[in-house]
Amino acid sequence: MKSPDLTLSSPLRWLAGAVILTFSLNTLAADFDPFVGHYAGSTTIVGNTEGTANGREITVDISKHKKGFRINWSTTKAKSGKSKEYTIDFVPTKRDHIYAAAQKVNVFGGKKPLDPLQGDPYMWARFTGKSMKILGLLINEQGEFELFSYTRTLHDDGQAMSLRYLRLDETGEQRVVEGELRRQAD
Repeated sequence: MKSPDLTLSSPLRWLAGAVILTFSLNTLAADFDPFVGHYAGSTTIVGNTEGTANGREITVDISKHKKGFRINWSTTKAKSGKSKEYTIDFVPTKRDHIYAAAQKVNVFGGKKPLDPLQGDPYMWARFTGKSMKILGLLINEQGEFELFSYTRTLHDDGQAMSLRYLRLDETGEQRVVEGELRRQAD
């Protein structure tokens, strides 16, 4: 009895290669690709129970950086004009759709997360659908925690995003800030 020929003919090999290549190219798109760009807008403190000025101007720049992405954002208080700026690089982890913050340079020049037990925030990012959520954990001098998240959700047209900042501590919700940002021309 003759053994069946299990080798793929030339056209079948070509078709199999094309299918594999197409699948591979589709999976190369990074979670953060739709978010890359420059955004500007304003936010308000929900509830404004602390008696602070409500308005803040926000700018956000999201760019590809090495194998991950970089986010740079600044906030300016409307009443005082005081500004703060933050820049964080995020690198892929072994878990799908989750990126670790690489905020501190180690002795070899690589970046690593900060240490929350030293008062530094431990941060990570995750992507679900049209939302990018950057989360952080702080541990204060008394050993109590504070959690915060920045959820940025793209609108259907990709030209705007909603921003929701939430800060929690052991007593419960402490602050919510919401706003809208528009994609700016490069």
